[in-house]
This record gives sequence, C-alpha cells and structure tokens, in this order.
Amino acid sequence: MKLENFDFRIWDKTKEAFLKQEPTLIKLDNERVIAGRISRFYANTADMFIGNDNDLEIELWSGFYDDKGTKIYEGDIVKYRSNTTLLVAVFERNTFYIVDTSIEKDLQVDCGTRLQGIYENRSNGYKDNKLGCLEVLGNIHENAELLKIKE
Repeated sequence: MKLENFDFRIWDKTKEAFLKQEPTLIKLDNERVIAGRISRFYANTADMFIGNDNDLEIELWSGFYDDKGTKIYEGDIVKYRSNTTLLVAVFERNTFYIVDTSIEKDLQVDCGTRLQGIYENRSNGYKDNKLGCLEVLGNIHENAELLKIKE
C-alpha cells in the first residue's frame, strides 16, 4: 500500500462514536499517536481537543474493499460467502486477518484467514483490492450485537 492510500478511523470510547476525519489531527510525539479535533484555527495556531490515549482507538484500513466496494477496516464485522459465522477484521503480526471471535482469543489469529491470502487466490478473480467473497455488515463498536451467539 502506498502512503497516499493509507487510511484509518478513530473510535472515541468516551463518546462512543467515530471521530470525523476532516477535523482530526494526528501527530507522532515520542512514538505516541495523539488524536484530536481542531475547534478553532486562527493566526496559524489551533485550539485543539486532545483525547486521552486510553479513550481513543485507531483502526487501520486493510487496503481491501468488500464485494460492494466498502473499505474493510480493523474492527469491521464481515460475512464470508455463505458462512453463517460472522468474522472480525483484526491487525495482528503486521497482517490483516479475519477471525472468529467466538473461539479462544489465543487461537483466533492462528485459525484466521489472511486478507492478502484471499486476494492472492487468483481463482477468485479478484482485482483492484476488492474481495468479492466478503461483505462488511458493521463494526465491533456500533454493531457488537451481531457477534452474539444465537441460542
């Protein structure tokens, strides 16, 4: 992925909402990532709200799109073809996976599927980073109820 294609979203745990991208500012400060919103900008200075590190969760874009052209981000809940178990996109070991969160956490990545591996399977005929076998249904923050096991 080229830097020009780099994308992310930020979940604000206190407001229980994603920060809007336009007013968001990110800066590296001694290996920390700080996110905030500009409330006023004047005379080359900005008043900013800076969220507490513990209140903000940065979720990276995988570089892939689902069947409908929706970007697949870390934390997205996806459906894989006709599989009835919903999966979650995670970024572990410098790779994006889709995992079954209903199994033991230590086994999720080992049992998961690499998004790059799905894309590289040319028999699927995928192009332009679009994974036709996946559909984004929501995310773990706003749609957690989708992951609850139905009894």
